[in-house]
Amino acid sequence: MMRRVFRGLAGLTCLVVLLALGTEYGFAGSGEGKAVALGKRPILNDNLPKAKKGAVADALRASVERAVVAMLPRPDIAENLDFLWERVFSDPQKYVETYRVVAELEKDARYMVAVEATVNTRALEELFTRARILNVAKETPSVLFLISEQSFDELLPRYWWGNNPLPYGSSAETALTAFLASRGYAIVGKDSPRPDPATFGISFEFIHDAAAALNLATELKADMVVMGKARAQEPSNRMGDDRSYGAAVALDVFATASGERIATIEHTAVVKSRADDEGTRNALSRAGELAGEDLLSKLQAHWATHQRTVRAIETRVEGADYLSSFIMLRKVLNNMPGIEDVQTKEIGTDQAVVDIVFKGNAGKLADLLMLKNFDSFGIEMSEVTEDSMVIRFVTKEDVAPVEPSEIKKAYISE
Repeated sequence: MMRRVFRGLAGLTCLVVLLALGTEYGFAGSGEGKAVALGKRPILNDNLPKAKKGAVADALRASVERAVVAMLPRPDIAENLDFLWERVFSDPQKYVETYRVVAELEKDARYMVAVEATVNTRALEELFTRARILNVAKETPSVLFLISEQSFDELLPRYWWGNNPLPYGSSAETALTAFLASRGYAIVGKDSPRPDPATFGISFEFIHDAAAALNLATELKADMVVMGKARAQEPSNRMGDDRSYGAAVALDVFATASGERIATIEHTAVVKSRADDEGTRNALSRAGELAGEDLLSKLQAHWATHQRTVRAIETRVEGADYLSSFIMLRKVLNNMPGIEDVQTKEIGTDQAVVDIVFKGNAGKLADLLMLKNFDSFGIEMSEVTEDSMVIRFVTKEDVAPVEPSEIKKAYISE
């Protein structure tokens, strides 16, 4: 985003002061923030109402600026100052829910006011998220489900992927995905029609081919893969018109980036019903719900450990005339939240290797980079593991060459 000079000396001064203060004056996460701010205006031509109106407006602006500083890291503020001015500070009062004057002072032809304002931080958060300014790193992983399902009266399991897929509608998977979605997890590959692995050149050697499933998850950008079986048992134990229906769900859970199997989950359930269809469906759903609760805890434990660990991600950057793009990418990396350092290990005529010290794994970093827009090049991500990845630059036409002095800077950590 192109930056312009921030207009309004008072607003800029206030924002700079607030940046120096950091986030000492935070706001509650409930969607509204309340704080006291000061405003001051000269009284010109004895026009006290005008001075008071201007002082209150300054205090409200300061309240909104303080909320913005509390929400955004300093690099994000610096990079998006133009956007903040145009969309927030040009009319800050629209983000003020309520306010009241708690103190006022008239002295030496000046008027000062202390205003307690309630700022709608939820509205600001939605604005920054839509603009991809606010940290859009995923707090929860995206999950690809491949659950085959078989009823007691079916000869073969039904599934939607692989060779010769059968008509598919899984009660267990529906319960599993609904449970995780209600906890904020993104479910990948659930749209209709389902993704065809063949379009990505992926072939399943057998139904539960974990290696093929991981390849498909990589193509669909799913962080985790849940592969498993759901099977309904033949009803038994009649009591009046009711019979008992049982079902079992067995799951293997994999981390896409590493291919590691992080958990194995098995759950059974028994329900009563008078009809085979209803009993089978309810038993599978209940087993899916129980497995979902267990799965949630396993995903949370793994994600908390692997997403928030600071690590050096070895990154190979390559592409035609890659060096100019590499210089520009370094500048972007140095201002991205979560990146603590970028260390050049080696640099050549057709590629470079850098260590990106990042709070998270390579998959999370790749997701963040894919959300960035670059004026002079595009990027392609490949070979993403927990601790390494490859970035290939696709240069655009009519790009001005990078100055030699800038190229020299690429050899050292900036």
